[in-house]
This record gives sequence, structure tokens and C-alpha cells, in this order.
Amino acid sequence: MNGEAPARENSIRLRRMALPSTTAGRALLGARTALGMSALLAPRLAGKVFFLDPDANPQLPVIGRMWGIRNLSLAAGMYGATGASRAQWWRLQPAVDALDFLAIATEWRRGAVPGPAAGFMGATALAATALGALSVAGESEQLG
Repeated sequence: MNGEAPARENSIRLRRMALPSTTAGRALLGARTALGMSALLAPRLAGKVFFLDPDANPQLPVIGRMWGIRNLSLAAGMYGATGASRAQWWRLQPAVDALDFLAIATEWRRGAVPGPAAGFMGATALAATALGALSVAGESEQLG
């Protein structure tokens, strides 16, 4: 032997992960991934899509990127979790999105978020809450 370990000892075994089994679950995973990538890679443009003004709020790209990372992290947990942790990840989704809606509504009432932005962001949060609620039972039962 030349001192090299057999290839199987140095290899990493990757397990193939399945897409969510429900239509709502796949839609939520796709939306989280798309929103996460767009906010991370183009936060000013993503802000404009949500009727926010990045020129009036120079901190928007930082918060946008943080929101992108958060959505990508939630998507990764939804996609990769198995067993008991899978059920926890999928139950977490509607709770996070419902809290987003409450935060948006609160800031709109305070006057910190303009009506069109609050309406679009609120609708997005409610749609994600609904998709999460529709998919939680079917996705939680998948063992991966």
C-alpha cells in the first residue's frame, strides 16, 4: 500500500432528498427559494418589487439580504429535514408567516410602511401562511 486510504473511507455519501409531496408544499418551497435568492442577490430590486424605496431607505439592502438569508434557511429546513424534525420545520412555516403578517400590519398602522407596500407584503405573508397551513399535515408525515 502507498499509505492512501481506500476511496470508500474518504468519500461522502449524499442522500437524495425528495421534493415536497404536496402541491402547496412545493409552491411554498419554490416561493421561499425565489424570494430568498432575489432578496439576497438583488435587495434593491426586490425592495422595489415590494413597493419599497431603497433610495429613501439606504438600510434596505442590508435588511433585504437578511430577509433573503432567512427565507433560504427556512427553505433548506423544509427541504432537508427528515423524521421528527421534518414535522417541526413544516409546522414552523405558517407560524413564521403569520407573525410576518402581524409585523407588517403593525408597521402599516404606525405609518412606517406605505399602503401599497403593506398590501403586497401582507398578501405575500398571508399566501405563505395559507400554503404552509395547507401543506403541514402532508409534509410532516413524510419521513424523507
